[in-house]
Amino acid sequence: MGHRKPMDINSVKHQIYMTGVEMQSKYNDGFTQWMMKQDLYQLKWLIDQIMKDSPTFSGEEEFVAEHEKDVMWKMLHQ
Repeated sequence: MGHRKPMDINSVKHQIYMTGVEMQSKYNDGFTQWMMKQDLYQLKWLIDQIMKDSPTFSGEEEFVAEHEKDVMWKMLHQ
């Protein structure tokens, strides 16, 4: 059986990013912004649960550590 990748990561990232942009827009009221934030919370909770239930893979610690390093560098250069 071949490899199946059920999502287009770029499309998903773009939709989440655009939700963040819209949530910050001065043209949206608090009610609409809160609905968008609720959607993001629901995605976060789903991803957190899936990650909690997933196995650990070789190289995963290094991958996560590299991301954390990138985040730290961005914070230092603000």
